[in-house]
Amino acid sequence: MTSSKQARSSRLLAVVLSLTAVAAVSGCGAFDTPKARPCAWLERQAEPADSSTRQQTVVLVDRSSSTRPDTNTSPGHQSPDWAATLLDPQQMTLPALEGGILSMAGFDGNRSTVDWAVSSTFVTPVKGNETRRKDQQRARSECLKERLRQLAAEEPGTDRTDVLGALAAASDRLGTEGGRRRIYVATDGLTNTGCADLRSSGFDGTAEIKATVERCRKTGELPDLKGTEVHLVGIGQPARGDKPSSAQTAWLIALWTRLCEATGASPCKVTAITHDDETGHTTGTGKPEPAVTFPALSERSADRVTTIVLPGSILFATDRAELSQDARDTLDKAARRIKELDPVSVTVSGHTDSRGSEQHGRQLSRARAQAVRKALAQRGITVISARGYSDDRPRCTPEYHDGVPDYAAMACNRRVEIAVTVRR
Repeated sequence: MTSSKQARSSRLLAVVLSLTAVAAVSGCGAFDTPKARPCAWLERQAEPADSSTRQQTVVLVDRSSSTRPDTNTSPGHQSPDWAATLLDPQQMTLPALEGGILSMAGFDGNRSTVDWAVSSTFVTPVKGNETRRKDQQRARSECLKERLRQLAAEEPGTDRTDVLGALAAASDRLGTEGGRRRIYVATDGLTNTGCADLRSSGFDGTAEIKATVERCRKTGELPDLKGTEVHLVGIGQPARGDKPSSAQTAWLIALWTRLCEATGASPCKVTAITHDDETGHTTGTGKPEPAVTFPALSERSADRVTTIVLPGSILFATDRAELSQDARDTLDKAARRIKELDPVSVTVSGHTDSRGSEQHGRQLSRARAQAVRKALAQRGITVISARGYSDDRPRCTPEYHDGVPDYAAMACNRRVEIAVTVRR
């Protein structure tokens, strides 16, 4: 071997030995490729070139106890999957996030405990042909689902939650710069601290909704969300315990719509829609939270008459006069209460909302009153009359606001009332 060849061989050997040494120190092979991190884009903190026209999206996931199944949750009780619910095409889509700033957080407790898992990341627009764009968007969707499920699975730090406080934290995150501003909140909207505490709520009527909004206004708990779109999904859909009736869910939707509108947000989109968690697993027990009850009956008194009000949604299926299976316990409670009052006389009246013809409403309300009269007779209560008033005696008005139906008011008006006259 010539001296020049020997020299080249020596230099090559030195390079190999150097690479080997580096590999030994680093703990990996010298020619290994870096491990792929398909979700690294969620950790980027880059800003777009023009922040004055950017779009910003904040996603909040309620992780309070009622949103999380526990070991006592029955197998037949479907729990909401917040990730799938938020990423429904009717809610939040990946193309709509591209070219904007994304922030994501889990929340419970109050405004100060909102936990920003994704502080502020710029979602780079996907480029390439249609196949490449679909592949990348599919991969990004999986990353978002994984991160959202992580947020939902984290143990809550407190036994209460504050949806309005979380919205205030989102407002802080959005700042005051221009551009499109959106907030998505996945929550059942049930257990709330502060002005929107529902533990003593009757879940019935528009007066209570107005009082709650006014209370929040006076206490200064309504954040300023002017120029912001707000989407609340999953309202009235807890992961454990009893779920509200359809009428009570309508009332909850009306409440959160009014609270949202009171912040100045527009539009406010509030829905009870959720995707069920098909995995069947529990996400931890969390801390016990104050119970939210859904009253099956309520009463009011005036002079010698105590009126017991039974929501129509608990007693009957839609547009039917046959008592449902769920009506039995409610009527048992009503009968016990009537006997406690030691009545002189008992009358029953049926009421509907204003939809449908007057004739149909009167026939339906009369048939429902007769059904309750018969059920009370079976429980030892004599009813001297049972009448149907259709929508002539509404309890909650108006049922329409500028042509838009108020479903909470309608649900309030669909009822059966038992008037119990007592001795002086």
